[in-house]
Amino acid sequence: MAAFAVPARAHLLITEVGYDPVDETAPTAEFVEILNPDPVAVALGNVWLAGDEDAYPYLVNGPVASITLNNFLYRFPAVTLEPNAVAVVCQDSDAFLAEHFVGGLDAFLDRPGTQILFEVTQDGPGDGVPDLIHYGSNPSGTLSMANNGECVGLVTWDGASDRVSDLDWVCWLTTTFIPNKDVDYPLGIDGPDANSDASWFAEDRANGAPAPDAAQGSSIHRTSLAEPGEATSGGNGAIGHDETSENWSSWVVADESPGVSGLSTVGVPLPSPGSSGLALAPTAPNPFRSAVRIDYTLPVPGRVRITIHDVSGRTVATLVDAAESAGTHAAYWNGRDATGRPAPAGLYVVRLDSGGATLTRRITRIR
Repeated sequence: MAAFAVPARAHLLITEVGYDPVDETAPTAEFVEILNPDPVAVALGNVWLAGDEDAYPYLVNGPVASITLNNFLYRFPAVTLEPNAVAVVCQDSDAFLAEHFVGGLDAFLDRPGTQILFEVTQDGPGDGVPDLIHYGSNPSGTLSMANNGECVGLVTWDGASDRVSDLDWVCWLTTTFIPNKDVDYPLGIDGPDANSDASWFAEDRANGAPAPDAAQGSSIHRTSLAEPGEATSGGNGAIGHDETSENWSSWVVADESPGVSGLSTVGVPLPSPGSSGLALAPTAPNPFRSAVRIDYTLPVPGRVRITIHDVSGRTVATLVDAAESAGTHAAYWNGRDATGRPAPAGLYVVRLDSGGATLTRRITRIR
């Protein structure tokens, strides 16, 4: 296999996983959402989506002939993911769009921001959805994340060296299937380079804490661009991180929302605070169930507007819209929308506008 001229940069992040805990044999709407938080575009042609912790390091020798039933390994086509854009990989685009988007592919693409939909069912480009390249999935064309307790990861390879590098992993309910290369590959891996010497992986800690398990109709969501607990050196990540050491317990179960990441700047703009003196403190508690307190400080008297937005940018509630004195103030959101109905669990943005400046904070509502 030829080397790729533009390697994937760190750090692509998996931001949402929707899986089917009931039936993984028929076409389903399972999906993985991926965000590019980098300030530059990422070439996906040397990125693989892996659902098998044992087989994927062998992709350096070509397509993996056999993978354990209901696991998978897919390579992305030569597509570029722009900064802040979102890629969604679904099992079957027909089933995915029928379940999530009444308006079909156009409705998916019309969401705020930039998104690309991929599918693992290889039915050609006629439906407008690029196919991923099979690298050993079994059964053919099945994403198969349906089990209550799995891991899914993104890995990259430069096309020439012995070893793959991890970009991001997430496990839910259990870490039984987390990659553990120091144990699984004690003799190293020999790729397509000119010599026959094997290269050894770094010792993966494999001590991450799993995300919660989602019931049918819900999905698991990343709540921060930070990766809590993750070791930043000595690992097999693209920039030396140990992707198996992340604490995913901060992920939340919420309504499925493929195509818009609450961690990107799509929808509600996230301008920098500047030097206005306006301050918006971290919210507490966060995540919250029934109410969240929002503390803010005004440097001078003035008009204040505090609003809550969902990840698509829609205004859910207005908490403050009045003139206030200088100093520290507090607002509260009871988790209800403008009509008084409980807002769904999920990611939201608190927006503070005053004196021509805007500040934002992200909050998560759980049930």
